Amino acid sequence: MDKALYDFDKRQRAVVQKHHKLASGYTTKLNRNGIIEHKPIRRVPFVSLKGLLTAVLGFLVFKGLLCASLGIEEYVARLAHLSQGSALERAGAWLMGADPASLWVASLLQPLFG
Repeated sequence: MDKALYDFDKRQRAVVQKHHKLASGYTTKLNRNGIIEHKPIRRVPFVSLKGLLTAVLGFLVFKGLLCASLGIEEYVARLAHLSQGSALERAGAWLMGADPASLWVASLLQPLFG
């Protein structure tokens, strides 16, 4: 009886999973045996523009915050030291490099750090 219960639960989980997939859209096709089948529409997940812009803006604010708290001279010195390291450290130094947008954010945040 335990095996029968296990098989039933397995089939039930498969039906519920297919129901959830079909709930977001499906196409109906006739297979070669003449049986009508419903296939879920596969949707490719994508990164939204709003999420991407929020991440870029947050990164620029983070760079500006670091630049404002350390001071531009100390920030550039730390980047120069970082650019002498391994390939990963050089990539980080390039990514964290001082650009006009982060310098502008740093100039706005500079009065907060004195």
